[in-house]
Amino acid sequence: MSFKGATINKLNGGLGRTSETDRVICLIGGMTLVGDLAYNTAEELLDISTVEDLGITASTDDTNAELMHYHLSEMFRLAPESTFYLIPVDKTKSIADLVADDALKAAIRSIDGINVLGISGLSTLVADGLTEAIALQGLVSAFESEHLLIDGIFVEGVGGALPIAVADYPDLRSITAPNISYVIAQDPAVAALNAAYAKRAAIGTVLGSVAVRKVHEDIGSVDIEVKPRTRRGEENYSLSSELLGYWLSAALSDGTGFKTLSEAEQTSLTSKGWMYVGSFAEYPGFYLNGCPTAVDKSSDYAYFNNNCIWNKAARIIRKTLIPRVRSKVPTDPTTGQLKSTWVSGAEQSVMNALDPMESAGNIDGKDVYINPVQAISETTPLRVKAQVVVGKIVHEFDVDLGLTDKI
Repeated sequence: MSFKGATINKLNGGLGRTSETDRVICLIGGMTLVGDLAYNTAEELLDISTVEDLGITASTDDTNAELMHYHLSEMFRLAPESTFYLIPVDKTKSIADLVADDALKAAIRSIDGINVLGISGLSTLVADGLTEAIALQGLVSAFESEHLLIDGIFVEGVGGALPIAVADYPDLRSITAPNISYVIAQDPAVAALNAAYAKRAAIGTVLGSVAVRKVHEDIGSVDIEVKPRTRRGEENYSLSSELLGYWLSAALSDGTGFKTLSEAEQTSLTSKGWMYVGSFAEYPGFYLNGCPTAVDKSSDYAYFNNNCIWNKAARIIRKTLIPRVRSKVPTDPTTGQLKSTWVSGAEQSVMNALDPMESAGNIDGKDVYINPVQAISETTPLRVKAQVVVGKIVHEFDVDLGLTDKI
């Protein structure tokens, strides 16, 4: 008998990080450089300790009158099992500057699988929302032409010098920028820490809320399907933290308190496509109002989660079909049509590839069809029709309740 006592074997995988993930999220942050950080260079962040090792701390937030540590800490607070990325940018830049910056675009491309972006720390005034959203949609379209699909860009909507009347908020639903969302949610406890924070919005809270949810879940859902280990057993997934003093109240980024908004004003902001935080009467916690995008509500892509579902399906289908590129497609010698066995095999391969989305609850069904009557050539692609069934999101309930002396 020896004196080994106990042998400890090192395991891997317990943090839940995998080589493939539905969420690859990067914060593009206007900030003062600290440590070895460089503008337009992506940094991988495994946890809040990684952030602080880079020199981004609560102290540097205070010194530089910035909220970079706050945003990143919120991301990890709400999604502690996620990996995030940060690309620092010059905070004097405008959205137009970022869209035109080739170095920034190269940094975004350098992040394998990137699909969600947040922008904070710039002077992205609410009043400029329409113009900036259209410019950012152009960036999304440019990446799409490279087959880099961005599910959404969340922009910090900075409040003006004075509180903004709800009637004066631009109507984001009046434009066509279906991958862009503007965030005007503010935590008053954070805004009170420094005068420079008074008009800022909580982008980190939104990105953390995205990371912790599956692709089909609304960011404003009161509960989530899979909670982090530290919050299992809770009946909801509120943004609020009594321990940290976060989200015990809420405001818009111009300082207007949520509690001062009438129901009509709340509805107006949501109808115009703005993202803010609020609470339900006589129910604990604060929650995002949803995930609207800057496009008409009649669009299939009027909500961020629908973009996520479409993009995930598109990535899967593309990956499945690429191995068949420049391969022989047999034809029936009697009809000249594509051979039925090849057609059914190709259809089934795509159907099988989409199975995990159905198993995960991202979609409720799927269909793939290839018309065998096609003439294909180097300049004529083979047409495939694919459809996925998207589930419904309940936004509110209307209950008929009455009293009776018998059932």
